[in-house]
Amino acid sequence: MIICSIDPDKFAAVTASYARAMRNHAHEVVGVHDARSLCDGYNRGLQRARGEIAVFSHDDVDFLDTGLGDRIESHLRTFDVIGVAGTTALAGMGWAHSGLQRARGVIIRSRDGVLDVQLFGVTGPQMGGIQALDGVWIATRTEIARRIGFDAVNFDGWHGYDTDFTFRCYLAKYGLGVVADIPIVHFGKGIVDGAWLYYAARFREKHGTSLSADSGTWLDVVMRVNNAAEALAACDINSLHSQTERIRQRLEAA
Repeated sequence: MIICSIDPDKFAAVTASYARAMRNHAHEVVGVHDARSLCDGYNRGLQRARGEIAVFSHDDVDFLDTGLGDRIESHLRTFDVIGVAGTTALAGMGWAHSGLQRARGVIIRSRDGVLDVQLFGVTGPQMGGIQALDGVWIATRTEIARRIGFDAVNFDGWHGYDTDFTFRCYLAKYGLGVVADIPIVHFGKGIVDGAWLYYAARFREKHGTSLSADSGTWLDVVMRVNNAAEALAACDINSLHSQTERIRQRLEAA
């Protein structure tokens, strides 16, 4: 687990969460506490990593069950790179800008003690045909991560590192997948500000000729729950699949 963190309390909490989630699976946590950017931190973490699998993780996440190790190993037998959210057609640095019809995944959001299950689209525990992944959590083989690397020249801040890395994996013909059976809670909130727009322009300058020509319609699909048990229940694959089908029908009819 490669984690950039300048907050000792967050780092201790996420390390403990990984220890619970990985159960009896051997793992290492590589903390980078002085990263100049996420690309810089992840590249340096990769240099120190000793395992065959590299997980790039935010420091503000938590896992709601103990099956993480088995699921990572299982999904990486099908895909080269996996995440918990992403898109099948990338139109720009913000993968969600490609529209909800193309989005895949589910993430549990926690803000001010309130849990929301945000559905992007689920058709099964594994979903292929992905072009880019959200950076909250990404796993791949260490050898692939080192071969592709993170672009610390163009993305020398805190945005674009994830879309650029995973899109370059896709362009290099690696198989990307979104997985829906890793119940992850994210305590952070993405913000589109001046810095985000600056790196989005850099991203388009670098990848513009390879991007999808049009963006899609977005719709926030959020289920409010009271506790972790309800969040787990709300993440039932069959239920999420049914909801996804209803939402897509609504979008097509609009």
